[in-house]
Amino acid sequence: MNRAAIRCSVALLLTVAHAPIAAARPPIVDVHVHTSPEQYAFTDALLTANGVSRFVNLSGGAPGDGLEEALDAAKDYDGRVIVCANPEWEKLTSGGFGESQARMLEQAAAMGARCLKISKSLGLGVPTPEDETKLLTVDDPRLDPMWAAAGRLGLPVFIHTGDPAAFFEPMSPANERWDELSVHPAWSFAEPQYPRLEALMAARDRVVERHRGTTFIGVHFGCWPENLDYIDKALSVHPNLFVDIAARVPEIGRHSAEKLRAVFLRHQDRILFGTDLGVGRSLMLGSTGRTKPTIADAFLFFADHFRFLETNDRGIPHPTPIQGRWTVDAIGLPEDVLEKVYAGNALKLLWHEDGPQGKDRNAVMHGTSVVDFFP
Repeated sequence: MNRAAIRCSVALLLTVAHAPIAAARPPIVDVHVHTSPEQYAFTDALLTANGVSRFVNLSGGAPGDGLEEALDAAKDYDGRVIVCANPEWEKLTSGGFGESQARMLEQAAAMGARCLKISKSLGLGVPTPEDETKLLTVDDPRLDPMWAAAGRLGLPVFIHTGDPAAFFEPMSPANERWDELSVHPAWSFAEPQYPRLEALMAARDRVVERHRGTTFIGVHFGCWPENLDYIDKALSVHPNLFVDIAARVPEIGRHSAEKLRAVFLRHQDRILFGTDLGVGRSLMLGSTGRTKPTIADAFLFFADHFRFLETNDRGIPHPTPIQGRWTVDAIGLPEDVLEKVYAGNALKLLWHEDGPQGKDRNAVMHGTSVVDFFP
């Protein structure tokens, strides 16, 4: 049996072995997906086969630049797909950028966009209007009208600030993320022209503090998963801050399971399930490497998430092997907390609903199943 066949068999066995838990698991919302209108059908099929009934497409675009198509395609999914708008950074040199983006958000919201996604480019790639050799800071006051408009319009802001701590360390085989950085050298921010992670996070926190009427979702477990004490404090200090777990189970799973579990219990109303699933010409399962992942890998990816959240197993594989050669310890969340993390918090925040609906159960029970992917 070749490697591909083995992984398919493993994925099927994992799915079957997990069935008793899956049967009792409530429908899940993945708040962190990157896809395109052309891929919605496949994305929805893959997600529902893994028990995920709704998703948020963070890569919606802007009016006149993909947003119309992303929103129109979402109409086919009975409200189960939400689309974020994205800033028009190319207009930064035109003057009045914050105000122009506030108007853009008003238009996007009127069209049906339900959130705003900010990429790590802010702080690490977008230049200032007056000097292209300098980077626009996350807390530049010229962006305040955009943040304020998001709050006024009720659009939560998914904000990616910085990157893994190891990406700010010298890029060499000694770097614990070498497997990833060697494939993506542009992801290294070790050079002095880039701000340090601590400075980026401090700037993000100043924005959250300055705009208390705006809800911010710090993606990737608040963007500093290595520093659990910081995340715990940030959630305690900023009631308008949420976090998702997308692509950071490898990092948070390295902490003491007891300590991490306590953080989840303490902030159970503001932690969201997300994966950083990308569906385009190929799959992205939290990250990418030299080898393209298979459908079997995708089922293993979700199974690893569920095992981490639902069991108390120790020394288990994490969902994204390229992100580190280590194992993690599961945190065995109570059922009521799992329901919030899996779906309840996202449904309340983004859909303004109290819990899963009949359409969620129908999507999972009567949609594409795992066996459909392995005929």
